[in-house]
Amino acid sequence: MVSEAIRRIRDAEKAADEAARSAHSDAKRMLADARETAERMLQDATREARDEGRKLVDAARAEAEARADSALADGRREVEEIRRTAAGRISAAVKSALKAVVS
Repeated sequence: MVSEAIRRIRDAEKAADEAARSAHSDAKRMLADARETAERMLQDATREARDEGRKLVDAARAEAEARADSALADGRREVEEIRRTAAGRISAAVKSALKAVVS
């Protein structure tokens, strides 16, 4: 009977040691999985932030190009208006000069 109790105690100790080793192994695996998941999440967040940044830069660039095109068109219209005005004034000045010379 005593030997039976001792055998049960030894079996229980072995089972406890095995459970402890298994729990330690499970804990290591869970920690490794958690680290891997965290790394993946960080990479995903970094990629998403980079993509969003590119979208913002592209949108800003498109807006700047549109404004630049508009400003360029406005500038060309103003230059053309100045040329027309100048041409009319030159023509009037030439007529006035010829009138003064002829008279």
